[in-house]
Amino acid sequence: MNSQRRRFMQACGAASAMMLPGLAGASRLPGSDAHSSAGPSPAQIEKSIKAGFGGGFSVRSHRCDGRLVHADIQHAGTCYRVVSQDLFDWHVVATTRA
Repeated sequence: MNSQRRRFMQACGAASAMMLPGLAGASRLPGSDAHSSAGPSPAQIEKSIKAGFGGGFSVRSHRCDGRLVHADIQHAGTCYRVVSQDLFDWHVVATTRA
């Protein structure tokens, strides 16, 4: 990417942030941290797992440990232990046959 295009893209990004004042101040609101102390709800975890792995997976259990979310999921007789930091990228840690 050439430097003129890069500057243009940066200017567009800055202009869109200035046009939406609600977004600029959203990071300063209490509770707007993506990793709040309460952690994600079970519904959020289940929705994220189904989006990441597919609709056939079921959540057997989950727990929050600091910034990590650990979950035990099952599909077609196989159990998986998965972990995620941001509920978008899930990593399989262990696999067992049920």
